[in-house]
Amino acid sequence: MTADTLVRLELVFDPVHDDLITGLLYMHVVWGWEDMGIHDNQRCVVVHCDHPGQSTDLAAVLRAACPELSITSSTVDNADWTTAWKQFFTPIDIGKRFVVLPAWRSQEPCAAEPILIEPKMAFGTGHHHTTALCLHALADLAEQGVLGRGQTFLDLGTGSGILAIAAAKLGLCGLGVDIDPVAIDNAHENIALNVVHNQVRLAVGSIYDVPTAPPYDCIVANILANPLIDMAPEICVRLAKPGILIVSGILRDQAAKVSVAYTACGLPEPHIKNAHDWAALIFRS
Repeated sequence: MTADTLVRLELVFDPVHDDLITGLLYMHVVWGWEDMGIHDNQRCVVVHCDHPGQSTDLAAVLRAACPELSITSSTVDNADWTTAWKQFFTPIDIGKRFVVLPAWRSQEPCAAEPILIEPKMAFGTGHHHTTALCLHALADLAEQGVLGRGQTFLDLGTGSGILAIAAAKLGLCGLGVDIDPVAIDNAHENIALNVVHNQVRLAVGSIYDVPTAPPYDCIVANILANPLIDMAPEICVRLAKPGILIVSGILRDQAAKVSVAYTACGLPEPHIKNAHDWAALIFRS
């Protein structure tokens, strides 16, 4: 192994383990991974590691948690990978309102308002269905006149800052928080790229670090089902009335139990948007 090569781990598992594997990847693979989808009833995920020790430690953690997981290891050329991955980043249309573009394509003409992203080690390029679902929800609510200028937002688990940027471009001002300092660094870069730094504050932290007053007109949390369930009371106490809550990072078959956690806190039944195996819940307080 040299600095010019990476270790490629191919993870293959039954989709019933999606929540477990995704949660572990969020904790141990802050630089990101590639979801290759489901084939022959098996999900395939690819992770690239800088060195064998990193890949060995990750494989051990994953196998201990999910013995049924199949892991295949190989090496790839780092120079080719770091250049070639840019070809994967195609523009993402979010209705007629936004188009998500990589920073190196910022000068291209486009019909919708661009959201520029410099994808690094933080989650959130718009390619994952949950991010796209949240972006569509924000754009739709703005189109309906529910969200707009003068309102405030909280982006919980901001990652690359993409949802905070969208909210700012819709006229809202607010706060993006993430427990990962690397994500906040990437979000700062993307906030500057989109020239919305006057509308977005960023901080390292969790929901417990966000004051309960004043409440937010819109809260967006694209995380995972179990943390969303655990944080439901804390999130709801920070939501204005009337207000909008958008939660995702949820598999379709997890939507019902997430919904119950929030309706138990006094929110009405949500509107649910689906994309493939994933769901977003939109609550109106």
